[in-house]
Amino acid sequence: MAKWQNLELAFFDETAGKYEMPIIEPVYELPKVDRFIEFDYCNRVRGDRSNIGVHFFEDDYKFERVWTGPDRYGEMLSQFGFIIGPDFSVYGDFPFPVRLYNYYRNNWLVKYWQTCYNMIIVPTVMWGEEDTWDWCFDGLPRQSIVAVSNVGVGNSKEEKEYFSKGYHEMLRRLEPSKILFFTRNFAEFPGNIQYIRWEIHKGDQVNG
Repeated sequence: MAKWQNLELAFFDETAGKYEMPIIEPVYELPKVDRFIEFDYCNRVRGDRSNIGVHFFEDDYKFERVWTGPDRYGEMLSQFGFIIGPDFSVYGDFPFPVRLYNYYRNNWLVKYWQTCYNMIIVPTVMWGEEDTWDWCFDGLPRQSIVAVSNVGVGNSKEEKEYFSKGYHEMLRRLEPSKILFFTRNFAEFPGNIQYIRWEIHKGDQVNG
């Protein structure tokens, strides 16, 4: 079968926004997990995986393969307690078509796995400068549990300001019921937040 950016697997009729982003189903409850691991560590887990959550807050090249093999990795990921949605990067220095394509891939994968594998997937919300707000919330559910991370945010005042403004815009538009916040610095933000400590270069993250 020919491959056409996964359109041969699923073409979603219901979309949001002028760029036709797939619409993700909301998540209202989560099973208890003991720890979180990066996607890149999943194959190393032996035995019962149902008490582990999986996230994609790592370099994009480490999970590019989920886009080229969504069924192969959908079957594997469905064995875990729940998944934090992929977050292919939308950095401001990326060309606009690349940022838009990466955001589309994030939504498409979550929607596909929700539909075909009945997986519990918490949508990851990401944004860049204010020009990304025109599309970076399209297809995301309102009043749902969501995930965010500031691990990749630089130390400059400008980058911190972009993150803070986008975070408040997320609250306004999505009104999330709960926010799983993966972080290294535990900066104070409003909302019903569960902080999850991210320790760089380590596979395990624990609830904060």
